[in-house]
Amino acid sequence: MHTIYKYILGAALFLGLGGCSKFLEEKSQDEVKPSTVSELQQLLMGEVYPAGSSQTSFHAYLELMTDDATSNFNTHKAAPASYQRYAGAYTWQDNMFESMADADVADDIDTYDHYYRRIMGCNVVLDMIDKVRGNEEERENVRGQALAMRSFFYFMLVNLFAQPYNAAGVDITTSPGVELILSPVVHDAYPTRVSIARTYEQVEADLLKALPLLEQYGTNNSKYRATDVFVKGLLSRMYLYMEKWDKAAQYATQALDRNAGLLNLASIKFPIWNYQPAIGVYSSESPEAIWMGYGGYYEYKNIRLGPYGPPVYAASPDLRSKYEYDPNNTANRGDLRMRYFFCWDYLDGAQTILDVITGDKFGGSLYNQPSKGMRVAEMYLNRAESNIQLYLKNGEETLRKAAMDDLNHLRSFRYDTRNVAYVPVDYSGTALLDFYRDERRRELNFEDHRWFDLRRYGMPEIRHPFRISASQAPMEYVLKKGDKRYVLPIPRSVLAKNPELVPNP
Repeated sequence: MHTIYKYILGAALFLGLGGCSKFLEEKSQDEVKPSTVSELQQLLMGEVYPAGSSQTSFHAYLELMTDDATSNFNTHKAAPASYQRYAGAYTWQDNMFESMADADVADDIDTYDHYYRRIMGCNVVLDMIDKVRGNEEERENVRGQALAMRSFFYFMLVNLFAQPYNAAGVDITTSPGVELILSPVVHDAYPTRVSIARTYEQVEADLLKALPLLEQYGTNNSKYRATDVFVKGLLSRMYLYMEKWDKAAQYATQALDRNAGLLNLASIKFPIWNYQPAIGVYSSESPEAIWMGYGGYYEYKNIRLGPYGPPVYAASPDLRSKYEYDPNNTANRGDLRMRYFFCWDYLDGAQTILDVITGDKFGGSLYNQPSKGMRVAEMYLNRAESNIQLYLKNGEETLRKAAMDDLNHLRSFRYDTRNVAYVPVDYSGTALLDFYRDERRRELNFEDHRWFDLRRYGMPEIRHPFRISASQAPMEYVLKKGDKRYVLPIPRSVLAKNPELVPNP
C-alpha cells in the first residue's frame, strides 16, 4: 500500500473502535499525507472505489435472501460446508453475520465496516481538498467524486440497516437510520444513528452538490469513476425509493440524455453450451455500463461443487419462469437474457439450473471485472416505473404510453431478433405495474436490486426450501410479510465497538 494511504486506513480502522480525543495524526516519518490533488485522486482509487481493490464486494450474500435464489439438495460430502457458508443469510437468521463469519465467508460479509471505511476515505479527501496543490479543474472533479461516492455508500447503508423509506407506519423523522459521519475528525463522543429522513437529506445534498461539479469537470472520467451520469442515475434511484415519481423520471431522463445506449444481445454470437458471451452488459466495452462498481465472478464462493452434483444455491424456479426463452428454437430463442445473464451448470444438459454467480453479466473471461454498479437499463426502468405510478394516480394515457415505450425499447435489445422482429407488448392498469415489476426482475437480478425492491413493494412473504444432509428432513424457512428481518441486523462486533448504537430489533 502506498504510504500516503497508511494514515487514511488507520483513521478508518480507529473510527470503527469508537471515540478519539483528537484529530488522527501521522505516526511515523514515512507516513506522508497527500499534498496534491493528483494524490487525492489516487487515494480515491485506492481507498474509496471498490473496483481493483483487495475487497471488491460489499455484501456477497444479499441475493441469497431474495426470492430470486433457492437451495438445491446435493448429497456430496463437501456440500454441507458449502450450505453452511451462507445458511445464516439464506434463512434470515438474526445472527447471520456471526454465522457466516464462523463458516469462514470472511471479507464478503464485512458490510457495515466496509462501507464506513470507504466513507472515511471520502471524508479525508473532502477535508484535504482545499489544502493541497492542484488546478481548479482537477480539484473540483475530485471533490465531486468524493461527494458522489459518499452519497452512494450512505444510500446503500440506510437501505440495508434501516426501515424502507416508504414503509407503512414508519415515521422516517424518528426511525433510526445510520451513523452520519461527515468528517475525518474523530471526537470523544461515540457517533449515534440519525433518522432515516436525515440520512436521505444528506445523500440528496451530497448528490446535488456533486452534480454541477462533475457536469463541468468530470466529463472525461472513466466508467470506474463517478460521473455526472452516475449522479443523475443515483438521484433517480433515490427519488424512486422516496416515491417522488416526477423527480425520479426527471433524473432518469437526464441520465438518458447523456447515455441512452443498450447492448443488443442478438448482435452477439450465441455462446456455446457452458460458455459465456464475449461481451456482457457490465463489460467495460458495453455501451450501457455507467459505473463499473463492485462485485465479481467469485463473489459467491463454493456454491458450485464442480462435477459433484448441482450448485448448492441457484436461481429460483420462480425467477426462471419469468423468461420467454426457448433454447431449442435456434431460429428464435426469445428472451436471450435467460442465457446471457446467468452461468449455466455444466452438468445440466437440459439447462434448467442456473448458478448464483453474479459476474456472468460481464461476459467473456475477464473475471476480475465488476458485475454490479449502474447501467443504462436501470434508467429506462426507473422512468417507466415513475410514469406508471403517475398514470395509476391520474389515468393520463400519455404517461402509460411513455412507460410502455421505455419497456418495449429495452426488451427489443434483449430478444432474439436475428430472424424475426421484436413484438411489442401492451398493458394498462395494475397489470402494467405487475408486468413492469417482472421486467425489472428479469433485467436487474443479481445486481443487488431485488432485496431493495422487495422492501419497496411492501416486504412480501418469501419462502426458502433448505436441506443440508440426507439425515435432515427438508425444511422451509419463511420470511413473513413485513418481517422485521427485512432490515439487516447490525453486526454484534459493530455494536461492541460503539455502545451508543441502537440495535435493530
